[in-house]
Amino acid sequence: MIILSMKGSYNHLLVLLSLTIYVSRQSTVSSAVERGNDCPESQPWPCRTPRICLSFDFICDGEPDCPDEYDEDPEMCTAKLRPAQEHLAGFIHRYQNWLVPKFLGYGTPEELAAKLVESKTVSDYARAAKLNETQLKNLIKLMEGVKSGKEMELFLLGMPLGAWSELYTLFHRIYISGFLDNLEPAENFQSLNRQQKEEFWRNHIYQQVKRFLD
Repeated sequence: MIILSMKGSYNHLLVLLSLTIYVSRQSTVSSAVERGNDCPESQPWPCRTPRICLSFDFICDGEPDCPDEYDEDPEMCTAKLRPAQEHLAGFIHRYQNWLVPKFLGYGTPEELAAKLVESKTVSDYARAAKLNETQLKNLIKLMEGVKSGKEMELFLLGMPLGAWSELYTLFHRIYISGFLDNLEPAENFQSLNRQQKEEFWRNHIYQQVKRFLD
């Protein structure tokens, strides 16, 4: 009886020990999955170089802090200022019949959203998306409409009902991040009449950007 009791207690201890080890391992795995990297919460951004972590304030601040300068990667820093790629892709998907290829060129919503997020200027986007001159002209008109906040200008470009609010939210953020910086018109641009504005676009902007399309 005593021997049987001791065997039962021993088996019980083995089961408890096994459960303890299993729970401990699961906790370790879960913790690693939740954290995603070995950086502390006070410096959560990992450089590509192992064991070097940065605070978010050092990301895209104009001074490289990672050994390989990844924290100042141009495309990443541009993307930091842009809307989330997933939000852009969703918007493009909903209004694909209007936006593709007339304004954004050819590609899937995901591909075009990635280019909008990563391209610093409209010239870069035109080159990445292989826009022709007509598509580029349409995209600049769209961005100018968003910049001025004139909903009617977008309706004249065929914008569907119900698209304005989301379009403005997403593309105005693209604009203020410098998308048209190399194409900004003269200070008196708004005082020009329609014919003068069209002449300006022809002679100033499209000639500048055309070299990126050749």
